[in-house]
Amino acid sequence: MKNLLFISTSSLAANPRLVKEFEALKHTFACHVLCFKHHDWSLELSETIKARNPEIHFIEIDRKKEIIKTVFSKVLQKFAIVLNPFFPTNFGVCAFASNDKALQLWFMANALQKNSKFSRIIAHNLGAFYASVKLSEKNDIALQLDVEDYYPGEALYFNKAYEKQNRMKLMAHSFLRAESVSYASKGIQLECEKHFKGDNQIENLTIINSFNAEDFKKPGNTHTNIIKCVWFSQHIGPNRGLEKVFAAAKSLDRIEFHLIGNPNYNYLETVSIGKNVMLHDIMKQEDLHEFLSQMDIGLALENVEADDNRNICLTNKFLAYVQAGLYILATDTFGQSQFLSSLDYNAGLIMEFSLEKSLQDLDRNLIQTTAKVERWQNARSFSWENEQLKLQKLVS
Repeated sequence: MKNLLFISTSSLAANPRLVKEFEALKHTFACHVLCFKHHDWSLELSETIKARNPEIHFIEIDRKKEIIKTVFSKVLQKFAIVLNPFFPTNFGVCAFASNDKALQLWFMANALQKNSKFSRIIAHNLGAFYASVKLSEKNDIALQLDVEDYYPGEALYFNKAYEKQNRMKLMAHSFLRAESVSYASKGIQLECEKHFKGDNQIENLTIINSFNAEDFKKPGNTHTNIIKCVWFSQHIGPNRGLEKVFAAAKSLDRIEFHLIGNPNYNYLETVSIGKNVMLHDIMKQEDLHEFLSQMDIGLALENVEADDNRNICLTNKFLAYVQAGLYILATDTFGQSQFLSSLDYNAGLIMEFSLEKSLQDLDRNLIQTTAKVERWQNARSFSWENEQLKLQKLVS
């Protein structure tokens, strides 16, 4: 059985796409997963993921235990940022300046190779690209990149003078080494193909980040006089379009708005929240999907002004809404618009007006149980059971 090595800067629970991929391949390949152990909200959820995948070899870097390497990596990042203006195209300088985990992943990946011979490396997220490329080059291992977001288009938080070009350089260099690249949306694939050229034989494929159809039970008769809207993310905070929810909730008191995620209390103290806005703690995926089955409308309120990636990505919540059979009210982004228009049924609406007016004008027949069941059934065509077949073919 061939060995696959997945590399990520995230914890398991914070990278659901990574989890779905190794669970899809674990029966065909010996899967090794190199990632980080975070002592935050993701810890308990990550342990659950490990418990249900005993056949996977997990290698988690715990920065609380590896203090010396962690401090060294953080100091190196600051040094790389100082060097950045003098070596703007150096792969190592760009990688270390961009992410303080890049060096630790490289140390660990290089050590792993001494005991396990890998046939393919699958790099998840940009911070993992340096270690993946170096290990691939050193040992002539096939390299696959997974591009879940268009990283150069994401918001910049530090080293703003050079960070975007660092990300461009990392992507361009990594594409030259890659044998295949998977993308989480068609918009991300199209954007990458404009900027990054790999070998002529490189395989490019969009594999959307959908869920297993069996994760969503058939919608029951839950309709009442109260319409229930839902929105979820890892964090309830700014730059996520939630201002539209709070504005709509003020005048639509017969509609409930359920927000799920880790609350950013500093942000929440700055906004006015009506009694019909309910906050829920972040949930296990199975609990979340069960909760969605009790809702009517999924809110996909991407703020395209936050960063360029928001315009072309396809979020987990968007796909979960669709697969649960909810009717979608979405802001006008390329990713959401392209996906809805690609479907041969009415899964939702790109809003031309405010959320408040869109809800006021909504045809109530669209949230009846019969309509939900039809959408739930249609969504099975792009479930993860089907999408993972693309991944299995790409890796084989």
